[in-house]
Order: sequence, then structure tokens, then C-alpha cells
Amino acid sequence: MRSLLIFEILALLFIHARADCPHERAGLKAWSQASTWGVNGAPQSGDSITITDKILMDVSPPPLYNISIKDGGMLTFSPEVDLTLKAANIYIQKHGSMLIGCGDCPYRGKLEIVLTGNRKSHVHETHPKAILVDEGGTLEIHGAPKLSWTKIDKTLNPERGYDGGNIFFNHQWENQYNSIEPLAPRIVAYTFGLNSTGYPFVKDFGLYEMSFRSDELVRHIGRVVDGDILMMAVQVQIRLRDPSVQSTGVYDAYETLVHGEVTGNSMLRSLQDDGSTWAFVYQKGNSKSLSEETNAFGTTSTARYVMSEDMIFTAETVGNLRKGLQQENFMISNRNALNPLVEAVDDVTTWQPGDQIVIASTDYDWEQAEERTIVFCPDCQKNQFRINEPVKFMHFGNVLYGAVDMRAEVGMLTKNVVISGEMEAECPEFNENCHDSKVRKLDTFGAHIKILQNYSNVHIGYAELINVGQQTDNGRYPVHFHMTFDKNPGARVPYLRGNSIHNTFARCVTIHGTHGVQVLDNFCYNHMGHGFFLEDGGEKNNVFDGNLAMSTRSGNGSLEPVDRFRPAGFWFTSPLNRFRNNVAAGGEGTGIWVVFPDEPLPPSRTYGLYDKFEARQTMLMEFDNNVGHSQGQFGIMIGNKETDERNVEHSNKWQPLVDPKDPTSSPIDIPISKLTGYKCRGTNIWIEGGYLNVSRISVSDSRNGIFVTNEGQQDRRSGRLSHAVILGDSENVGEPSIAGFERSFPLPWNEKFRVKPHSGITMWKGPTQYSDIWFNGFQSNNFYDIAAIAKRRNSPYFFSVTTPLKNLQFAFDDGEGQGNYAISGVNGVDPGWDSEKDGGKISGFTFYNSTSTQEEKLYIVKHDHFSAAAADCKVRPNWRLAICKTKYGNLRLSREFKNTKSNGIFVRDDLPSAQLELKLETRTGPPVVLDGSRTYTFHSVGQMPYKLRFTADGIETGDTLRIGVCTPIGAEVEIQSLIPRLSGKERLITRSRFTRVNSLGELDAPDADLDGKKYFMNDTTGMVYFKFVGNSDIDISTGETCGGGRCPDFRVIINSGDLSDGDCRQRLYGSSLNMAKPPLPTFSETIKANGGANPPEGYGAGITRPFVNRQNPVDGQYGQWTEWSQCSTTCDQGTRYRTRRCDSPLPANGGAECNGAHLESQTCNLEPCAIKGGFTDWSEWSACQAFDAGYCTGFSERSRSCSNPAARFGGLSCEGNTREIQRCTVC
Repeated sequence: MRSLLIFEILALLFIHARADCPHERAGLKAWSQASTWGVNGAPQSGDSITITDKILMDVSPPPLYNISIKDGGMLTFSPEVDLTLKAANIYIQKHGSMLIGCGDCPYRGKLEIVLTGNRKSHVHETHPKAILVDEGGTLEIHGAPKLSWTKIDKTLNPERGYDGGNIFFNHQWENQYNSIEPLAPRIVAYTFGLNSTGYPFVKDFGLYEMSFRSDELVRHIGRVVDGDILMMAVQVQIRLRDPSVQSTGVYDAYETLVHGEVTGNSMLRSLQDDGSTWAFVYQKGNSKSLSEETNAFGTTSTARYVMSEDMIFTAETVGNLRKGLQQENFMISNRNALNPLVEAVDDVTTWQPGDQIVIASTDYDWEQAEERTIVFCPDCQKNQFRINEPVKFMHFGNVLYGAVDMRAEVGMLTKNVVISGEMEAECPEFNENCHDSKVRKLDTFGAHIKILQNYSNVHIGYAELINVGQQTDNGRYPVHFHMTFDKNPGARVPYLRGNSIHNTFARCVTIHGTHGVQVLDNFCYNHMGHGFFLEDGGEKNNVFDGNLAMSTRSGNGSLEPVDRFRPAGFWFTSPLNRFRNNVAAGGEGTGIWVVFPDEPLPPSRTYGLYDKFEARQTMLMEFDNNVGHSQGQFGIMIGNKETDERNVEHSNKWQPLVDPKDPTSSPIDIPISKLTGYKCRGTNIWIEGGYLNVSRISVSDSRNGIFVTNEGQQDRRSGRLSHAVILGDSENVGEPSIAGFERSFPLPWNEKFRVKPHSGITMWKGPTQYSDIWFNGFQSNNFYDIAAIAKRRNSPYFFSVTTPLKNLQFAFDDGEGQGNYAISGVNGVDPGWDSEKDGGKISGFTFYNSTSTQEEKLYIVKHDHFSAAAADCKVRPNWRLAICKTKYGNLRLSREFKNTKSNGIFVRDDLPSAQLELKLETRTGPPVVLDGSRTYTFHSVGQMPYKLRFTADGIETGDTLRIGVCTPIGAEVEIQSLIPRLSGKERLITRSRFTRVNSLGELDAPDADLDGKKYFMNDTTGMVYFKFVGNSDIDISTGETCGGGRCPDFRVIINSGDLSDGDCRQRLYGSSLNMAKPPLPTFSETIKANGGANPPEGYGAGITRPFVNRQNPVDGQYGQWTEWSQCSTTCDQGTRYRTRRCDSPLPANGGAECNGAHLESQTCNLEPCAIKGGFTDWSEWSACQAFDAGYCTGFSERSRSCSNPAARFGGLSCEGNTREIQRCTVC
């Protein structure tokens, strides 16, 4: 009794659960029933209808115009039939709902919603070609759960030679068999035999012109014997004579070979000379081997005989819509060559034969992404699938050193619920953008889904959106939450989950003036302009988690200027959102771009979502485990500022504060971790901000591995990079760009671009603190300079020699022809270093070298005589830098020269021929010795500024730096200085507050009371001299440039005088300006690797999928088994299969995959196949027998039997005579 009660309870629970499926709800009216529509009847083509009842669509209606659902109306769909709904617009209004499944009852039928019309037909509409969710409307789309994307777990390589072991013969690789007359109209034929080991070899080959030389093909066919495999295909097309004179010999021979007799109705006999393609494979004597196909001009025809999984014969005519370019190919291979096995990191049992997937590029060229179709694979494991053809490019599938995850992403395009736009065949002129090259002659007026304020509920999951978005007009994106602000109280959290959004004309997902939307696990592919898009910069509390953007294309710039020149897969403009586990896998511009406006852009600005400058004073809610690779410019960029014109300009000035609304509150650290970037043409990762604390970064293969810069905030704040793994040239070699070099180039187009240097850490401005970093892959090559550390190229800005690098670990040796820990170059001397800007003449950093007894500082500077001024400097030839032990800092001059267009020249007093000329358009200056052993002067060439301000960066207690500044003779000169002192700060605002001394010796002499307050002025030369003195030490942990946070300065102001007289070199140094420069000592010995073969634990971003930062794991469960498939054979024992999918639910958030088998097989059709009887050969003619004695005439006979083979198992007996008689003579 108790068991019965439990059963009844479970049954009731099951009924209750099923009752929530929208298509099973009570009170539904079937679309197909006449009573549903009343006296007006069912909607007709072109009608506009309003739905106020609960309607179940169970048939595909004719194309409609507007469908409005409101006032309690509901439209839902039957999963029992395949449905197509075409309409110009669907409006879901107050108390209206469109329900395609629900969260607990996914829709598992096939449904396509096509939004119709073009820009002209929709011209007067506000929301054209749209599914519009208005106030009070509900849109629920819940397709069959399907994994939206994964990563491969093993490298996929193209088939390029026999060494791979998968291809045994390829016509295109065999020059001796290639067509003698390429692109001539012919049939190409091969005959293959099998040797004693079963390996194929070519027995016969020929190219046959059908109109006049068809007899040669007849003879080729006649030479085929039992067991031979004949393969034929059309090259270009066949050429025939007039049917009245065209020989039929080939058709007769071909039909006799295959069917044993001339049938007169074969595929070849019907082939026309209009460019139709044709391919054929047949093993003589094996009727089951016959395979042939013909298609119209431009369409590929393929014939294939599977002798076994290890021996497959394929003939093909590859279609081409360009006349004369259709080409044949023949291949013998195993299954792996035809249908490569792909190994994934996830359970892919939801991916089914016929599904379309895209494999991301893992090279610099984002267009190496490849679309393929999944084919049936009875021997695949849960994480494996096969594709319909080989890949053309290598797709990397390894995690290098356990730290750099470069496994290619694979996105799933196919879903069972499809929303698409009906498109014109080419761009119509009324689109008004057809002549823009970015449009590529496409109609870009696609469909879109738009959600407006006060909607009731919106959830879109596991749907496919194609031909969506409008590049023609603003605000019409594939899925667009438009100024909805917060969701209504009581509404469930809106989400977009697991969708495939591809071939779009304007973005994929736009969140505009909207808060609290979850954007999870979506695949955005082949989209124009930014992909995932926060529009105005006022959006908050949204979650972007686990999304993949692939193949980001430029838009025409009409929606936003940046769309055209640097489109981003992810465009994030507001810090109060969560960004994790996202991947930007290939595109023309930037992968993931975090860029804030000073305040939200209109129309959001009027709603007070952020105060002015609040965004740049706010910490990101979360930015973790994001990846950018194969981008045309940047992989991940946190930098720049968005302008009111929706363009960008330099310097985000990002420094979060304790209270972002109070600019006087204290700054806080900016922790950013677990980012991966690789194979980007420009820079893998760029991060700018104040107190950056960047850690666990992995980068590889780029001209610039990573920038961490205090752009816009130098001298105030300094960031850090630590626990990173930085690779130069990795095992991911990509597709070689030129002969003689096994790797791809970031910029392969010509020699000028190919020689651009590569660096792992690219330093800029600073100081930035670098520590605990593991490097590998910076071995020298003959094409471009490469090093673990270098400065930014082509920059006018300074490079702080005080930038500290500590605990760096190199897994390779450094030396000439070996590898490079650091590198620099000289314009006009070293290829690739072609910048004439000031930054190209300045370089430096401080390397902390730990020994067994101490930690010494080594100062790395340029290898010219001005920079390498200290007596202990030694040039490292392969670095083109000098290593010095003497203390260095930077002498920087403010940017007063920017307006004068003149230059400044720094001179070494002890070697006046050692000079450094700079344009000084920015606040910059050279590295200088700080121990007093070297002194310097400064001169202006051309019109000097009336004011000069120098700072001594990096100066500490005990350090001194003397400089002399040339002023016009007889000028009225004022000087000023700010001196950080232990007891406070004293500003010397006039010359009268200084003490003038009478000589340089008196100036140089130590004086605790006057140091920093005295000067010497030489009225004869016009030189004013000042000595900087350090009064405090730098606390490296604070990121200070100088002790106390401010560097001492010295200002020279010319109140009157000839400003063109600012060059004192000749009157100061005279002939010493030509002093010979002595050779600089060198240090060339190999520096052995100090790092292990693998990075230490905790370095680098590590594996990026599966995600480890998600909560609430969900274990996967299998759904129901499918019905058994058709038997693989109609008789003689075949196999049939059934499958089940791990989708009830999908594994999520690190939950376990499904247990048990996903595929079962069983034998079927055990009855023997019917065997049609076949005649034996005719016997010899008998001896002639006279009809009667005395007659000379008689007869002879021959016979055959129906035993070759005998008819069996219901097969037809032979048709024809078994005995023949002919007249003969006996005398």
C-alpha cells in the first residue's frame, strides 16, 4: 500500500512538472483550428494580426506583416512539428507574452522565426524588422540546452604531406600525375591496384578529352580488372560534340564495367557540357563500392568508397563559380584525413551530426578561423567529435608550461530555435552604405530584438540568431536592452545564456542604460563593430561571464567611430560590472577593451548614474580569467578614455578611491589577475592606471607581450606586475609567412614590417615595478630582434631608469646568437628601430641581481657614450645596452620645447663630444649618473623657451647631480627650486633666496646647510649651474620616483634677453667638442639561465577552461535515449545506433559530466542480402554437326549457366538465354 502511494505521488509530481510546459498549458487555442480565428478566418499572407488569446502555433502560417501580442495574449509553439514563422515585426506589448519553452521545459522542436522586409519597406517604422518587448511584455526563449563553446585539447594540424600517416595518395601532391594541361576541359582517370600488403599503387592514369579522344578513355576502362579501383572526375567541365556524332563508346564501356551491360541511362551519359561537376569511384567486381555524384556548375561533387576505416578512396571535382577554375582531386586516406577527430575539454554529447561549428584561429591572422560540420562518429568519446573535412590551418591545442593556455576555442553555431533576418542578395542602394568597403556589398539591414523599459520578463537561452543587427541605422542590435534601468520588482533576473549570435551587421549584445542583466556563455561570431557592448558607460551590476567573441570585423563607423578603426569583441565602459571567463578569439581590432568616459554619455548622462570622473575613481567589480588572442591590434586593453564624440583619446587616469565620489579620499590598489594574451599583431595586454597590482598574467607571441603603465599619472603613482609567465616565440609557430622561416610574423606583409622588434615586457614611462616573472622563448633569429625586456618603440616619452626588476627567472641562456634578456636599437643602424622620437634615444631600468651574499643593483642604459658615462659601464653587445653598477637616475625636462619647435642638447662635461639631442616635446630626459662623478650641461638649439624646469628622478640620500644650463649672455635670469627636506619642504621662489658661489669647486663642495640652495653663474659663458642633492630614500613598495614622493626640481626663467642665444657649447667647450670617444668596454660572456624548465607554482594565468571561479556547480544528467537509427545496411548484418545528450541539465559551474555511455549500438538486418544471379562465360562453340547425312550444312552450339553467382536469398535469376546455336558447314 505504501509503495502504491509513493508511486501516485511521483506520478502527480511528474504531471505537475510537465504541466508548466507552455505548449501544454490548459486553454490553448491551436493556430490550425478554424475556430481559433472566428468569422475572419485564419491569417492570410501579408496580414497584420493582434493576439489577445493564448495561441499554440502548430502549423507554419503564411508570411505575415505585424504580429502584436497584448492584453493577456500569448503565443507559444508546438515542439511536435517543424515550424517556420515569417513576419515583418513582432510586438510584445503590455500583458503579452511569446513563450518558446521555459526554464524547466526547454523547447526541443525545430523553430525558425524569420523577420522579413528591407529598409525601404520598413522606412516609416521606429523599430523595424524587430521583435520588440515593450512595457509589460514577456519574451521567453528556451531552446534545447547545448554547449555553446569549448576548447580543443589537442592540436589540429592540416594534412600537408605523407609523413602524417593519414594520406597514402594525393593527386595534388604528385607532380608526375598532375594534369598535363591544367584547366583544360577533360575527364581525369586513375586506376589503382593493391599490392600484397593491401597498399594502393597507381596502375594507370590519363586525361581524356571526350569530344574527339574518347576512345582513349574506353581503352583505359577496358584495362581495369577485378579488384582494381577506378576513380574519375571532371576537370573544368566535359566537352562534347553534337549528339548526332558524339561517340557513345565511353558510356557503353562505363556502364558495362559497373552493371555488366549497356544500360543507356547512367549518370555519366546524362552529364552535360555546361560546367556540371561529376566524380566517380568503383572497385571492379564489388557492387557495393560504387559511388558517384553530379552537381550543377560551381558545386563540388564527391564520390567516396570506404574499403575500410583505414583505406578510403575519394574522387572529387571541386566546384568554382569562376569559369575555368573547377579542378579535380583524388585522394586515398584513412578516416582521420577525411574527418579529423577533434578532442575537446568538455562533454560535447549535445553536439550532433549536421551541426555547424567554428574553430578559432590561434595565429596572428584571425581569418584562420574555420567553419566545419560535425559528422557522425560511432567511436567518439564524450569529449570527441569528427568534422566533415580537414582544417587548412594549424589550430594549437596545448597549455604551455602549465601556465599559458593557447588551446583553440570551438564555437557552436547551430541551435534548434533560430531567429533570422530575411536579406537581400546584395546591398540595395536605399541602405545608403553600399559603397563603403567595410560593408562588403552586403545587405546590412538585419533583424533585431529590442527590450524597452518596464518590460515584464526577458530570458533568451540556447537560441541561434543569424543575419541580425543593422549597420544602416543606430540602436538596432541583435539583442538590445535599451534604457531599461533596473528590472521591475518581482521579475526574475534577465539573462542571455548559451546563445549563438552570428553573421551580424551591428554587434551581438548591447546593454544600454540597463542594470542587472546576466550575459552568460554566449557565442558571438563574425560580427561587425563591437560585439558585447556596454553603450553609454552608466550601466551597472551586469555580469559578462563565459562569453566567446570570434572574428570581430570593422563596421563602417556610422554607429561609433571606433567600430571602424579598432572594433572590440568586448567593449566595457563602466566599472561597476563583473567581467570574467570571457574570450576574444580573433578580430581586426582589440579583443577586450575597458575604456571609461569621464561621465556617462548621452542619453544616460541625464539620469545621474555616475558623477563626473567617478568611473575613473571606481574599481572594477570583477575582472578575472579573461583572454584575448589573434587580434589585429590589442588582445586585452584597459586604457584610453572615451570621448563625448564616442571616440577615444589617450590616458584613462584610472585610480580607484576609497570613496569614488570624493576625489580627496585615499587611492586604493587595483588588483587585476589571471589574464591571458597571445598572437596579437600589436600588443597582447595593455593595462594603464595608477596603483596597479597586476599578477598571474600569461602572454606569448607578439611584438609586445605586456604593457603596465602609469600613463597620465607618472610622478604620482606606480604600478606592479608580478607572478607572470612571459613567452616570446613559443611552440605555437602558426602558419609560416615566408620561405626559410618556420614561424608566422605579426606583420608579414613586407620586410619593413617583418623586422619590427619583439619584446615580452615592453616598458613605458614608469617607474613600474616588475618582480617574480618567468621568461622563455626569446632566442635570437635572423629576421627580427627579440628580447624578454625592451622599451616601447616609436615613442617620444621617457623611460625611467629607476624602474625596478626583481627576481626575474630566465629559462634560457643569454648571449650572442643564443637569447636576449633585454635589447635596444639605434635608428638607422639596427633594422626595425626606425624611430627618430626622443624615446628611441633613451632607455633604462634597474635590475636587482641577487647573489649568495647580497642584492646588487645594476643600471641598464643605452650603449652610447652619453648614457654609458659611468666608469664601470660595460656594453652587452647582443643587448645593445650597457650594464653599470654606479647609481643612475633620470634628468627630466618639462615639455616647454613643444611650442618652440627647437631642440635641447645634453652634454657630458668630461667628454663634451658625448651629446644627446632631444626634441623635448614631452617631459623627458636622459639617464644620468648620480654619484657626482659625472656632470652635465644643457643647451637649446634654436629658440629656447623662456622657462626651463629640470627634475632629478631617482635621487636619494647621498646622491648628487650637477647640471649647467645655458642662458643668453646678459639676460635677466631668475631661478627657483623645490627642495624636499627631512623637516618639511622649502620653496626657493626667487634667485635672492639662493646663495651665489664663485666657482664650480665651491658649488661642488659638500655643505649641509647650503646644498640645494646655492648656484654658480658664469657671466662670460651664460652658464647657470645647480647641484641636486638627495635628502631621503625611495621606498620601492610605494612606487615612488623619489624619496618623499616628490623629486627635487630646478627652474630657470629668462625674464629678458635673446632667447635664440641658448647654445653655449662653443664658448664653453671650444675644441673639446671634438674630443675622441674612447672604446667602451664590453661584456660578452654567456649568462646562464637562472630559471627552471617550468615556471614556479602560482605563476601565470594557467588553464582558462574549465572555469574555476564559478559558484553553485551543477552536475550534468543525461536526457532520454533517441530512437534507434536506421540500420547501416539493408541486409547482411549492419549496425544501428542510439544516442543521448548530457543536457538535462548541462554540466555547469564546474559540475561533473554525465556518467555512463552516450552512445549504444546493436546489430541489425541479419538476413543475407539477395544475390542476383549472374551468367558464367559462354562455353566454346561445339564442333559443327550436319543436320542430316549427306548435307554440308549443320549447326554448332554454346552454353552458359546462371551460376556466377547463382541466385540466392530471393535474388533475381538471370535474364537471357543459356544456349545459343549458329549455322555452320561440315564440307
